[in-house]
Amino acid sequence: MAIITLISPLIIIGFMGFLLAKQAWFNKVQIDGLTKFTFNLAIPAFLFQQLANADLSTINLNIYAAFYFPVLVVYGLAWLINYFFHLHLQRDLPASAVYALGASYSNNVIVGMPVALMVLGEQVLPTVFLVVSLHSALLFGLTSVLAVNIKQFNWRVFLKQTFYNPLLIAITSGFLVNLMTLKLPSIINDSLLLLGKPAITLALFLLGASLAAYKIRREIKFILSASVLKLVLLPALMLLTSHYIFHFSPLIIMTLVILSASPTGVNAYLIAKQQVKHQETIAGTVVTTTLFSIVTLPLWLWGLSTMFTL
Repeated sequence: MAIITLISPLIIIGFMGFLLAKQAWFNKVQIDGLTKFTFNLAIPAFLFQQLANADLSTINLNIYAAFYFPVLVVYGLAWLINYFFHLHLQRDLPASAVYALGASYSNNVIVGMPVALMVLGEQVLPTVFLVVSLHSALLFGLTSVLAVNIKQFNWRVFLKQTFYNPLLIAITSGFLVNLMTLKLPSIINDSLLLLGKPAITLALFLLGASLAAYKIRREIKFILSASVLKLVLLPALMLLTSHYIFHFSPLIIMTLVILSASPTGVNAYLIAKQQVKHQETIAGTVVTTTLFSIVTLPLWLWGLSTMFTL
C-alpha cells in the first residue's frame, strides 16, 4: 500500500497530461514546444546539476554488464519472434530490429528515474546515470545497424545524432565536473536547480499527452508479446543477473529492476517511423506497456521490498 501511495502522484500527473491533450486543452504545437523545453533544457539541467554534485564513490561498472546483458537477451528474443513468426514481416530485417527495440527499450528518463527517486531516494542517481548514459546510443545504434546494409549505414549521421543528444551531453559534462572535483558556483548551481526542478513533472505530463495521439487497432498479438517481454521477462532477468550473478546491494538491484520494468520509451516509435516498419505495433506497445506498468511496476516493487525487507 505504501508503494502505491508513493507512485500514485506519478500516475495522476501522466493521466492529467493524457486527459488535457485528449480534450485539446493543449494542441500539437504547444505540446511540441513544451517537449522541446523539457528534453532539451529542463531534464539536461536536472541531470547535469545532480550528477555534478552526486557521490560517485559507490559506482560499480559491473552495472553495465548486469543491465545490458538481459536487455540484449530480450532484444535478441524479440528479433527472432518477428523474423520467424510474423505473418507479413517474416524475415524482414528492419521490421525485426524495430520490433526488438520496442520490446527492450525502457522509458528510463520519464518513468524509471522518477519512480526510483520517489521510492528509493537520490542515492539511486549514480546507477541511473550509468544506465541512461549508454541506453539510447546502444539500442538505437544496434537497431540502425541491423535495419540496414552495413555499407549503406551513415556513421556520420549516427554519431552526430548520438553525441549531440542533450541528455548525453548533460550526463558526460556532469561526470567530468564531478570527477575533476570542481564545485559549481552557487549562482550557477541554484539556477540549474530551479531550471531542472520541474523536469520530472513535465516529463510525466508529456508522457501522458503523447499517449493521446496513439491508437491500438491491429497487431494485438505482437503488441502483447512485446509487452510481456518488456514488463515481465526483462525485469525478471535483471533480478537474476544483478542478485544471483553480480550480488549487488539491494539498492542497486531495485534500481536496475525498476528501470528495466519501466514501459517502452516513446522514442522507439520515432525509430519505427524512421524505418517505416511496425509504426502501429510500436505505438501500441508504448501505450500498452505504459498502461500495464501502472499494475506491474507496483507488483515488482512490492516483491522486491518483500524480498529485501526494505
